[in-house]
Amino acid sequence: MSDPADRTPDAASPAQLRALFRRCGFRPRRSFGQTFLIDGNIARKIVSAAELTPEDRVLEVGPGGGAVTQYLTCARRVVAVEIDPVLVEVLKETVGERVEVVCADVLTAPLEEILSEEPGPRWKVVTNLPYSITGPAIVRLLQARERIERMVIMVQMEVAERLVAAPGSRQRGWLTVLVETLTEARLVGRVSRNCFWPRPKVDSAILALTVRHPSPVSRAEEARLTRVLKAAFGTRRKLVVNALAQGSELGLTRESARALLEQCGIEPGLRAEALAAEDFLRLARTVGERAEG
Repeated sequence: MSDPADRTPDAASPAQLRALFRRCGFRPRRSFGQTFLIDGNIARKIVSAAELTPEDRVLEVGPGGGAVTQYLTCARRVVAVEIDPVLVEVLKETVGERVEVVCADVLTAPLEEILSEEPGPRWKVVTNLPYSITGPAIVRLLQARERIERMVIMVQMEVAERLVAAPGSRQRGWLTVLVETLTEARLVGRVSRNCFWPRPKVDSAILALTVRHPSPVSRAEEARLTRVLKAAFGTRRKLVVNALAQGSELGLTRESARALLEQCGIEPGLRAEALAAEDFLRLARTVGERAEG
């Protein structure tokens, strides 16, 4: 009979994860927003949403103790980006050499270099994002979208609801529209706060974002679209014509903003949350045409 001490710890088991952390002298750090999934059923649900095949390459951001990571190894290659060097050592015990671990911050890591263009399908991304960096991290991953097929992201429930909010919803924001433009977003399911340790104050949700290929916007158009979106949503509950006029980066007066909207077939008296992604894309392209003219 094998010695239990020689068995690989199950990172989705609360008792085994805590025992491993004690052995490694690790305590969750608030500065990193660390909270760990301790529910194997949820871990398997996340992996199922990624629809992995034996030919896939997977990038996991924030693997923590490896609760999800241990189920990703059915793919051909798994690379995990983890900011905490102590957790890098923990992962050696939970997933060993089956996963390539990079100690880095996803916001500054060279993703284009990590997501190598070796032959094979595009990468799939799996991540449990700390609440404090959710927006910047999603934007960073979208910047590398040419090499990504799908992203399965666990975020705060409120954030997930905003990211899939339909036109007309007061929950929509500029990131909602950017995600809507570049991906097909689907809410996979809710995750109770009781599935984490330490337990957060809010529930989470799993989102599946399938990247649109080819991309509907060029890099130049994406930059203009982001500026337009941030201006339009910069002042909540204002009419879009007033919000655009207050967006200093666009250099629009109220009169020119109205003319721009009318040129794009958009009612100036609407609010930003009422507009669809294609409305903002027309706006961004018209702004670009005016600048080039």
